[in-house]
Amino acid sequence: MTRKPGIYLTSIIALMLAGFLIPASAHAIEVKKELNMGGGGGGGGGQMMQGPAPKNPLSPAQQKALQEQVANDSEQSMDEESEKKSSGQTYVDLEHAAYSYLPSNKSGGLTVQAKLTAPEMKARKSDPTKSSPTGKKKALVFSYKVDGSKFTATEPPKWEDVDTGDKDKAAAKK
Repeated sequence: MTRKPGIYLTSIIALMLAGFLIPASAHAIEVKKELNMGGGGGGGGGQMMQGPAPKNPLSPAQQKALQEQVANDSEQSMDEESEKKSSGQTYVDLEHAAYSYLPSNKSGGLTVQAKLTAPEMKARKSDPTKSSPTGKKKALVFSYKVDGSKFTATEPPKWEDVDTGDKDKAAAKK
């Protein structure tokens, strides 16, 4: 007849297994007690920002008005880029642009810089409906002075090249 293991035997086996497994994993977790919140590279001099991010100076109504203003002001550029696409030239795909804005409170009052960032594309002359990315990104930058819910352009829109980090990656490979 075979004897069934009792509760004591099962407990002893479980304790022995736990004794082997616990020391192996006891030092597996490392906890960092400090977080480096600095902006990299040595030297003091600058003050470290602490606390929550600053409150957005634009109200939701102003944000909506800004989006509408950018949409109206970008129509001419969208038409120009569409014309480039249909003629098979390199163009910026503003139809799929990422929208961002940066308000700043200067001595002359509240100003906003809004950007439409999009990839540069090369249209195929044989089929202008198909395009391939060139690997570059460009941003259409608008500068506005804020007066309540009215946005007045301080300068005409301008194009900027956007650093995609590809140069850094290529330099790292060398």
